[in-house]
Amino acid sequence: MNAGPLVSVCTPVYNGGKFLDQCIQGVLKQTFTDFEYIIVDNASTDETAEIIERYRLQDSRIKVFRNDSTIPVIQNFNKCIEHIAPGSEWIKYALADDIFFPYCIQEMLGIGEQDPLIGIVSAYRIYDYHLAYLGLPMDQQIFAGTDILKKQLLHEFHVCSGSPNSLMYRRRVFEELGGFRNDYLHGDTDLAYRLLDRYKLGFVHDVLTWTGQHEGRIELASIKAGRNITEYLDFGFRNLENYKSIKLSDKELTQLADHYADWVLEFRINRLSDFDFGLPEGMAGLIPVEVSSRYGAVVRKNWRRYVRRFLSAVKRAIFNRT
Repeated sequence: MNAGPLVSVCTPVYNGGKFLDQCIQGVLKQTFTDFEYIIVDNASTDETAEIIERYRLQDSRIKVFRNDSTIPVIQNFNKCIEHIAPGSEWIKYALADDIFFPYCIQEMLGIGEQDPLIGIVSAYRIYDYHLAYLGLPMDQQIFAGTDILKKQLLHEFHVCSGSPNSLMYRRRVFEELGGFRNDYLHGDTDLAYRLLDRYKLGFVHDVLTWTGQHEGRIELASIKAGRNITEYLDFGFRNLENYKSIKLSDKELTQLADHYADWVLEFRINRLSDFDFGLPEGMAGLIPVEVSSRYGAVVRKNWRRYVRRFLSAVKRAIFNRT
């Protein structure tokens, strides 16, 4: 029998004072109530601690922990798990600058509890002002992980990667796979891929979360630096042999290499708006030859689009300098 709350909600936060109120309120307004709420303050220097304390005094489900010093972002995500109740069965992250809608946990749990082989539950989300995680058949809620993994790796769609705020993890599976890898900033996508390699995906056909965009968001900094490309290349191309449930054909591998080649070329063009004419230091060495050797073929196929993007980047560069 479950000896504690069924769900552990976790908010890792650093200097989240600007958005934290709406995050916490979204959690506390859930229609499902059998959860604990773990908040780990990563040694914030703004009003984060005061905001957390105000809510802690109002709701006994909130448990607050503060790191002595600031640790890397993904380490703080994993730090949350050290504090959850022994009996909880599901882990639900609530990122400090994102929002849960009221039925989020209830709907996700309703799918996840249907099959013990479901390791991860996802749902539609609003990303800024756009609806995301589209592409799955509306008449199906449980999917073989291997089918979803292959489509995700080939970038046919993305239905469970990009933000842990939009997902719920079965705790025993999360711990079995070691949680997030600390060396990846996009560790949520890496973990989703590893989960899909072994377990099923549950999917709620409803919009349950909102993910915002703002200048301080780490994801945007990663995109600007090209780190998202190099990390996806690592767990989504270079180390495909780690996924035991799928095998890509030679045609699919070429298709995937072309996708990454196009991604790198688009990134280089976009950097022109800041008068950066090459790749960030060290990035070129992280691009596999299977990808870089496809640049010529990809340029020949997409040159019109690249010209348009180049001209647009030049205009932005000139505008930014005036």
